[in-house]
Amino acid sequence: MLKTTGVTIRTLKKEWPLCAQLDEASKAYQKQCEEFLKSNTYIPSQSRYNLTICHEKKFLWFRVAKVCTRTIFNIFKQGQVRLDAEHTMFCHYPPKLFESYFKFAFVRNPWDRLASCWKDKVVESGVDQNYFNFDDSTHEKMKQFESFLDYVEDQNLEECDQHLMLQSKLIDLNNSDFIGRHETFESDVAFVMKTLDISFETIPRKNPSKTKGYKQFYSPKSIDRVAKMYAKDINKFQYSWEK
Repeated sequence: MLKTTGVTIRTLKKEWPLCAQLDEASKAYQKQCEEFLKSNTYIPSQSRYNLTICHEKKFLWFRVAKVCTRTIFNIFKQGQVRLDAEHTMFCHYPPKLFESYFKFAFVRNPWDRLASCWKDKVVESGVDQNYFNFDDSTHEKMKQFESFLDYVEDQNLEECDQHLMLQSKLIDLNNSDFIGRHETFESDVAFVMKTLDISFETIPRKNPSKTKGYKQFYSPKSIDRVAKMYAKDINKFQYSWEK
């Protein structure tokens, strides 16, 4: 088990509820399925992900929007890493084929991530750069954080835009080796690059967080609203409003 500042998969699995005990028929069927999966290398993942893949360094990165993606790409550029799949979006991949690859992702406090999305994609975007394609009057209304939360509440957070989607849906948690955190990014990304034997000089925060004081945007009511919307991420990645 890796001892790092990131959330490990073993820790995550401890939090998942135990399944009900299987009967004998179910156990036999499960064993059949397991053998079938083992013998079929190219069976695709059940869900789709945003992937970056490098065959030379043997890694697969589950990209999570608004969690230092530009910075990581800049580090790869420093290390002259050749990416075989760079910006693939919402695609299936065969987990068995990449079994020996180092698979990683980074996550972020959901309250911080959502505020960052709002600031970047709504407040600081002009009419001609309207990411969510709001009409003029709606775009102006969405510059009020509570109004933006109304919009987010109407989304299916398991299938919506990647900037709003649950982080746990953007990562194959059953096939990940390391999950780092935005809050401890420098040490976590250094660990990933050391593991992959990638050299770099600096961590270029080309797109630094615009919401270092994100708590200023929240009221007690909006704190609870986001807690309900992103409860899965908060529970799985052990976040809370206090940290």
